[in-house]
Amino acid sequence: MSSNPAPAGIRPPSSPQVAVVSAEGNLSAAVCREAKALSPHIFPQSLPARVLIKPNLCDIVAWENGVTTDPAWLRILASELRSIRPDVKIAVIESDAIGAYKTYRSCDETYQRLGYIDAARNAGAELINLSKAGSLDIRVPELPFPMTIPEMFLEEFFFISVANLKVHPYEHMTGILKNSLGLLPVADISHYHPYLATVISTLHRLCPPDLCIIDGRIGLEGKGPIQGDPVRTNTIILSNDALAADLAACRLMTIAPQTVPHLRQTLKDLTRSYDDFAVAGELRPHKFTFDQQQLHPEILAKFRNRRLHRQSEIFTNRWISRFFRFKQEPITFLTGAIPKLARRVYGSR
Repeated sequence: MSSNPAPAGIRPPSSPQVAVVSAEGNLSAAVCREAKALSPHIFPQSLPARVLIKPNLCDIVAWENGVTTDPAWLRILASELRSIRPDVKIAVIESDAIGAYKTYRSCDETYQRLGYIDAARNAGAELINLSKAGSLDIRVPELPFPMTIPEMFLEEFFFISVANLKVHPYEHMTGILKNSLGLLPVADISHYHPYLATVISTLHRLCPPDLCIIDGRIGLEGKGPIQGDPVRTNTIILSNDALAADLAACRLMTIAPQTVPHLRQTLKDLTRSYDDFAVAGELRPHKFTFDQQQLHPEILAKFRNRRLHRQSEIFTNRWISRFFRFKQEPITFLTGAIPKLARRVYGSR
């Protein structure tokens, strides 16, 4: 990741800056121009050789429903980035996933069905499926198991996170910080859910975005973050600080940030305060309705049920495999199986 140097002769602001831009309908380069006019430090003066863009592609639902990121952002950002460094290499990153409401979702299929293949081709950008890229395991003291992260975290790049403005059943809201969960290359992240605030805060410390964009032209209220009701705010939030962007989003949605577990955790880990940011532009609050049904236990129950079925399938397949190996080569099978069985029985005493 890269630093964002200040323009010559201009002192960087003491607090993180948030630019609030009004936008309706289709995206245009005017969004970036207005954001730079409001807060010149949001966009960098120079770039490393590579830029990674992480959209919110949590399901195969068109962006007009307020659920996913508009692929038109690739064109806007590619133009802006190449005005800074013409030879910059741009890539979009996302992972396979198993959603709380649906089954396995292929990142490659998501790219195709949401228009990202054409958008990336037109923007001269690469599409990367993190689930097919290299990864490594790290130990996090607060977690009882290793966290798997992409190897590219070790490289130098400028990182852009483009999120949506949505409510969430047990995190209350989802913005830039929670968008980082798509960086986890494993499809099934259900085992992370009891520790979600810690995981999100850790990902932010490992890979903080250099540019944060929350597209609130169409937000999502009610039963977010997928099965909700679209709501227009015609507002786009830009910042080079993820916490500031999400805190501004809470103010826009009239959600108390103290009620968002991953915001509380990240603020604590970074020793930051809830009012540690400044807003340039007009932030017009729009009260988002929030479905108070207790969906969290239901979602966790679905994850547990899915894990149980998977474990049963693995167990069944293992014994089917053993049966056919025994049938094909009984002597070879028994020669290897009997010592293993003896070690398990007598070695445990």
